[in-house]
Amino acid sequence: MEQLLRSQEIPAVTGEAEDTFKIPPELLYNRAHPVLYFPIRHHSPACSFHLKKAVRDYRPDLILIEGPENADPLIPVLVNEDTKPPLALYYAYRDKEGLVTEKKGDYKCYYPFLDCSPELTALREAERLGIPARFADLSYGEILIGTVGGKGIRREGEKQTYNDDYLLSRSRYLTLLCEKTGLRDFEELWEKYFEIQGLGESTEDFVRQMLTYCILSRKNTPGEELVEDGCLLRERYMAEQIAKASQDYHRILVVTGGFHSCGLFELLSRQKDGSYAYRGEPVKLHGKVREQQEVYPMAYSMEAADALNGYASGMQSPGFYHQVWKNLQENEGQEEGDPPDRGFSGAYEQTVLHFLAAAGRQARRKEENVSSYDEICAFSMARGLAALRGKQEPGLYELRDSAVSSFIKGERNLSTEGAIRILKELVTGSQVGRLCKDAARPPLLSDFEEQCRGFGVKLHSSLEQEVVLEIFKKEKHLRMSRFLYRTEFLACGFARRKKGADLVNRRDQNRIREIWSYKWSEQVTAALIDASISGGTMEEAARSLLHSRFDESAGCKEAAELLVKGFLMGLYEEQGEMRTHLAEVLAADGDFFSLTQGFSQLLMLLDLQDLYQIRDALDLEQMTDICFQKIIQLLPSMGQVGEERQQECMESLRLLYQAAGKSNAHERRPVLMEALETLLGRGSLNPGVEGTVLGLLYGYEGGYGKQITRAAQGYMQGSGEMLSKSATFLRGLFFTARDFVFASSEFLALIDGLLDRLPGEEFLKLLPELRLAFSYFTPLETDRIAGRAAALHGKKKSDLLTGGAVSPGEYAYGEALDAYAGERMGKGI
Repeated sequence: MEQLLRSQEIPAVTGEAEDTFKIPPELLYNRAHPVLYFPIRHHSPACSFHLKKAVRDYRPDLILIEGPENADPLIPVLVNEDTKPPLALYYAYRDKEGLVTEKKGDYKCYYPFLDCSPELTALREAERLGIPARFADLSYGEILIGTVGGKGIRREGEKQTYNDDYLLSRSRYLTLLCEKTGLRDFEELWEKYFEIQGLGESTEDFVRQMLTYCILSRKNTPGEELVEDGCLLRERYMAEQIAKASQDYHRILVVTGGFHSCGLFELLSRQKDGSYAYRGEPVKLHGKVREQQEVYPMAYSMEAADALNGYASGMQSPGFYHQVWKNLQENEGQEEGDPPDRGFSGAYEQTVLHFLAAAGRQARRKEENVSSYDEICAFSMARGLAALRGKQEPGLYELRDSAVSSFIKGERNLSTEGAIRILKELVTGSQVGRLCKDAARPPLLSDFEEQCRGFGVKLHSSLEQEVVLEIFKKEKHLRMSRFLYRTEFLACGFARRKKGADLVNRRDQNRIREIWSYKWSEQVTAALIDASISGGTMEEAARSLLHSRFDESAGCKEAAELLVKGFLMGLYEEQGEMRTHLAEVLAADGDFFSLTQGFSQLLMLLDLQDLYQIRDALDLEQMTDICFQKIIQLLPSMGQVGEERQQECMESLRLLYQAAGKSNAHERRPVLMEALETLLGRGSLNPGVEGTVLGLLYGYEGGYGKQITRAAQGYMQGSGEMLSKSATFLRGLFFTARDFVFASSEFLALIDGLLDRLPGEEFLKLLPELRLAFSYFTPLETDRIAGRAAALHGKKKSDLLTGGAVSPGEYAYGEALDAYAGERMGKGI
């Protein structure tokens, strides 16, 4: 590795005196040490490469690994040959005692493993060589308690992960080092000096350079930050575990993030008998924390492990480094002393060539303008850039730069960078992990996976899939629809209905097919693990959650929505048990809007139960009657609703009219009309509500046309306040009876007169409401209105489509006016 990172060159970067930095000899790589510290960066192929050699060379009696001690029982799952990374340990902690915050919230995080993760390499080598291995760090809950809010594992805005490499990439030392080397960021510096060049170093030299960088990063990190983010607390606990282990084991390999190596060393002292004594303050554990946390293995994805997707301790483009590790494994036969062009040498160059060729092939399939010659040029450029930048081989940065230069023709934009998007997807990777059959998992997760297999749903892909369900023709499709609705209700983020009847919002109710999209992600597994407390199967969990939410529902709308969701999920048996609470909700609810929404949904539910021939255990006829009577009592008072709830009131009135017109409620329509007439008779009505009510009455009985005209004349031919409300009245009227414009020959002339007599300033004030009013018309209806409006002025509809030419003087005036306005706006006047 270049002299820049050697200790004698460090003062040039940090400005420190040469004799202020020395690595303790006991911390360096030496096979004679009873405790050997091996510093790593999580998911680094180079660290895994040298760690694998160190395990075989050092032959420890025990391997201690940075990781939560309560995950030890899961190690056999991680090293099982049927377990395929990427995978993760999922941690959940329920702060029932309020030890983290007074809110007593729920917390979760992930501990990801890729094929190239050094921790997984250590576990696999230990399994292969018969060496005991265990995790030595604090459990997730204890770290949460010992971390200040907004720091460390409790940072907001980032994926919550157990690893803590961010301390290596955010120090003042790093900033100075990047400036000194002329490299763009930490990732490029790391790849050049540790990943690519590090493969050519001996393990002793590689560890020395790792310690040099990590110790200087630590020295340039404020001490209070190490306390606040729980770093020092974790090191104290790990040092205690090392001291305890040294009583029974004489050769211990300690594998931790490089930032911790020096901290652990400073907390231990060698005893005469060869063991180590802990010389820090003992860590006090909290008794009930272990009972309130869970840990499970789970499949993970490359996409989630990408640093570019918010994983602070990840390496960017994990698919690229996975391929590097794969090449290293294939070339593992190299012996020490072989020529440098064998074995590990060439792993990065091979990887760059692999991805350029793969991206080119996929681009040509999608008819992108990339040829084989472009791939050759890109590879040649990558090698040239590596030589120019002082790198032994081209890496990820050279791959990206050469692809942009060779694959994009002309200006880079959305239409020319298709091949670059393909390359980005490839280097990210689309692999999804798989657990062995013996992996511990909640019964709910097992049931979910079993049902997915039964329905032919693909789980081992991070790509979005789509399925079309004919729920009224195929019984299997109906069962699958209910299953997908259950996943949606459990909020696991797995499935989304794209098309089909939306019964909850009462839209497209006549559609007989459903189109769903689904996509697996690690959040799906995490959400199902969280939901496992509600039941052992998808049906049990959905039923339990439905019961608890329904018992907590406090309004007719909320309760009715939950009943509809239960129907969609095929949960009918509990309706009888819900009847009592529904009656209580109806009796207590005095909100007109909630009752109206609930009434519509209860009527729809009654229709659905008839359609599916399901026994009505809710006594919906009686419930809808109670709901309707309460609505009729409240309806006359809705005329004075405020402007802020005007649209909601208009929508509720129309919804009520539509619901009362259904076959199972038609006898209620006359009662509703009588209540609407009573509302009109109250006076001082909100103009939008008045227009809506008149439109509904007109739809029920055409004789209300004269009353509409009289009301419109009062608004549009009035003055002052009445005139200012005319557009709102039209908005309400057109919302429920836009056909009145075509049925009345006088009405359009009335609107035309309004527009003609409005002063310019008043017209501008009314314009937003007028636009909303006419937005209810279809394009064809708007065209008809335009023709009739033209006829009022002795014009034809075709005359509206042409205009006179603009004179040169008018054009010059417009330009001057535009320039004046731009100047005034630029000055903020």
